[in-house]
Amino acid sequence: MRRPRPASGEAPGRAQWFVVGTPAVGSSLSASQASSGSTAAIASVDRHFDPEAFLAWSHSVYERATAAWRDKNPELLRPVMAEQVWDHYAKFLLTVSALALGRELMASAVAEPALAAAAVDQASQSVLISFSVTIAGPRISAVEERARRWQERWLFQRAAGSRTHASGMVAVCLMCGGPAHPADSGRCTYCQADITTRTAGWLVTELATTMQGAPKIGSLSRNQAASAAPAAVATPLQPPRAL
Repeated sequence: MRRPRPASGEAPGRAQWFVVGTPAVGSSLSASQASSGSTAAIASVDRHFDPEAFLAWSHSVYERATAAWRDKNPELLRPVMAEQVWDHYAKFLLTVSALALGRELMASAVAEPALAAAAVDQASQSVLISFSVTIAGPRISAVEERARRWQERWLFQRAAGSRTHASGMVAVCLMCGGPAHPADSGRCTYCQADITTRTAGWLVTELATTMQGAPKIGSLSRNQAASAAPAAVATPLQPPRAL
């Protein structure tokens, strides 16, 4: 994990961005920087790319994260995150989930997504999604007002040669093209193929958050990991990540 720092273009003393992960080599986008731009660059190389469909899918990925908090199961996020991001997020989730209130509040998070930027570089395609996050729930009064809302930026990237399914959908079975909801796991209901990835190649390679306490909790989770070797987790067999 990186140390918190002001986001590009923001005055010191305002939102401090806590960042995990690393953009693909040669990427012109970063989750830690304020960016702007359209998805036209991706559409120019991928005629089936649909910005609205991608935005809806990215929202479903965030909802998958809230489900991971609810079930205390970071494995739900492994198929949609690069290993470095997933490893940090999993430790963060398990650390906070040690307190029932922490898990309950994070599981109640509601995020409003927006397309922040997009780019195509020599080695990768990138889409930066910003999330305005609010926590709710019956015990919200236990959290001070300023800690109930924060901002997140998730950088989704895939190999430059990747293409979206002809349907324009991001979450599809890579074998037959059947719809695959992000909550699904296991086998496609149409052709029985493994649908573990169902992301048309997109993975979260970098994540930034202004959530209050994130740096402190991140440091705690690192210390806990250092004092006890993590249990080995088998990586499921997966079909190619891109069509």
